Amino acid sequence: MINKFLLAIASIFILNSCSVDSILALGKINKIQQVRHTKYTKEYRAYFARNNLRYIKSNHKYIIFYNKRKKDLAILLKDTNEFILYSINRSSKQILSIDTSKRHNYRYVLKVLRKYGYKQVQSPISLGYSVSVSKRIFKGIKTYYLRVIDYTKLINRYKTAIKTYNSNKIQHIKTRLPKRFIESYFNHYYKKAKTAKQKQEITIIGTKLNILKKQSIPQKPIDKKKTEKQPEDTHISLYDKYKHCKTYAKLHKFLISKEAKQNLSYADFSKLSYKEAQLREIELLKSGTIEELIAEYKKTNNPRYKTKAMELMKKK
Repeated sequence: MINKFLLAIASIFILNSCSVDSILALGKINKIQQVRHTKYTKEYRAYFARNNLRYIKSNHKYIIFYNKRKKDLAILLKDTNEFILYSINRSSKQILSIDTSKRHNYRYVLKVLRKYGYKQVQSPISLGYSVSVSKRIFKGIKTYYLRVIDYTKLINRYKTAIKTYNSNKIQHIKTRLPKRFIESYFNHYYKKAKTAKQKQEITIIGTKLNILKKQSIPQKPIDKKKTEKQPEDTHISLYDKYKHCKTYAKLHKFLISKEAKQNLSYADFSKLSYKEAQLREIELLKSGTIEELIAEYKKTNNPRYKTKAMELMKKK
């Protein structure tokens, strides 16, 4: 009897072309897990199945929200039947779900989320979080891979050291803090440093953060023009470099690169992603095949693709 049951299960796997790894992976899909917790940082990861995900608004399949009172970062997704908000700080906790309908559109969802204390975030960096989302195949399943690093404790530690001009508070810290999280705060107090002791301490802190080069402030008086030059901010220069990009292929290649994921802010990445979608639309409407236009129409429901495809079919 047991052998017959096992045989039946094996037959189902084979008929559905489904591997054991895929079945096991389902337990990790659509769940946010805390994978690392140190004295100063926390790291969260998740795999969201993307086959059934729909656009929430203007080429966005996910939107980040934050609850200031609860200090909770969250991600909003939309599948075929509902909007779902997942808590990131409270791992694996689904905060709420709202059925999709004509009445329950994105504006309605925003009102509901505001009642719960959640507001849309333009830049998680301003809150002390690094957020990256990329497409990945996980155990044979197409997913969006979410990776979040919480730097809030580390940032507060550095802010205390900077404000009090005391490098002893951060000398022992080995965890690296990306300078984009603290640079504007550092520059404010860097300019306010007056005494030789303050300048020496702020230099040590700035060097540790890689904001200043080693010995960038000598003890002797120096030329003001030299001190006014601030080190280049990588993520701003990259955004400026690609915001005027005119080809989809070039911009797409950059956005899927490690360089983009490591250096672009969430806001800049979103802007470039929107531009990428615009370039993709222009390119497809200009020279796309019927098959490509139909495939894109199924993804985005953009009527322009359908109209163009119909025109090409008539010409044939």
